[in-house]
Amino acid sequence: MKRLNNSQPLSVTMTFRPLTTVLRIEPLGNLSTTQFYSQAALEWFPDHTKTPVFDENGHQTDGTLRLHANYFIQDEDGLIDMADLSPQVFWYIDDAESGQVTDTDPTKDFYIVGRDLYVRKNFTHLAGAKVYCEVRVTDPRNSQPIVLSDTLQLNAVLKAKEQYSISLLCDKTLKHYPLHAASPIYDIEAECRKGAILYDDRVAWFWDYSDNMGQTWKTIDASCLWYVSGKNTKKLRVDMDYIESLMVRCRIGVTNGAQTAAPDVNNEATASIAWRWPKLNAQVFSYGGDRIFAENASMRFGLIVHCQKHNDLTTAEKKHWLLTSWVIRKQGSSASPVFLNKHDLEVDVPQSYLFGQNLEKFILDPNLGMRGVYDIVGLSGGDEIELSFGQTFAIRS
Repeated sequence: MKRLNNSQPLSVTMTFRPLTTVLRIEPLGNLSTTQFYSQAALEWFPDHTKTPVFDENGHQTDGTLRLHANYFIQDEDGLIDMADLSPQVFWYIDDAESGQVTDTDPTKDFYIVGRDLYVRKNFTHLAGAKVYCEVRVTDPRNSQPIVLSDTLQLNAVLKAKEQYSISLLCDKTLKHYPLHAASPIYDIEAECRKGAILYDDRVAWFWDYSDNMGQTWKTIDASCLWYVSGKNTKKLRVDMDYIESLMVRCRIGVTNGAQTAAPDVNNEATASIAWRWPKLNAQVFSYGGDRIFAENASMRFGLIVHCQKHNDLTTAEKKHWLLTSWVIRKQGSSASPVFLNKHDLEVDVPQSYLFGQNLEKFILDPNLGMRGVYDIVGLSGGDEIELSFGQTFAIRS
């Protein structure tokens, strides 16, 4: 065998994939890093000079701001045991008086507890501070330093004069599905706050309504059949069996507390509620099929009403909601339909309407209409019909 002396060796260099690193400064206890500052009272919330206060869920609501360096280091090659790493955490404050924080004295504005930074200083809307955190660790694979960093801005918001606010505790746009709603009664409830304080029992409540989408507002009175209760409380109750579309408005009076005679605050809250019909598909059927013979005296027809996303209407629902006026016409004829003067859900059509000499085809149409809200029944002169025990007579229109 002859040896070759001109072969070229290949040098192989080991390369490590970069470490995945993340650092984020997080407040312990979910305390807000933004303070609210009252210039008139010289008060802060949260007040960093106080001892930390916690709620029943363990969340911090007031007191010293505690900042934690939440870091994550992952080796994609799996060569490093993360437990062997010993990161060093450094904290800095970027303002005129501080710099790197090394104090552990709890009376200082900024001090260190373990690897966390505690902030006892309150800030204003004119002067805040920027916190800088640095985590340093050595990569044991190549002894190279790794530096992670993050910043967090601390500031305060000037607290404006506390104003009254009204808000609704339900959707501002309600839909009433008359065919399938569990009840036509709806409660529209509001609440009043002054700043963050609930003021429901210290104000007077006033509700009115609009039937033209808020262009004009009317007083709720005895003519409002839809009104149930609550026009001078925080909760208005309405009955949608008596109106198809309604917008209501809530206002408050505060001058004499709950005894205030009229609204005197500009704020208001509005809600609207309207009927929504599902898609209905009516289908006529005959108990004896679609053919008539000479010996048949009549044919009986009925009505099935399919309701989209729901079961077919029951007999009770059809009687309650449908208005029928049966008509019959010849297929392909321009002659006017013949009204049968029948208004039930089923109709018996005599043979004379259906059986001819020329093999005509007839079409039977229920001419359906949907009933709407209840309305008062009146005489031709405009007087309302009143029952013997004093109640007004109303039917679905």
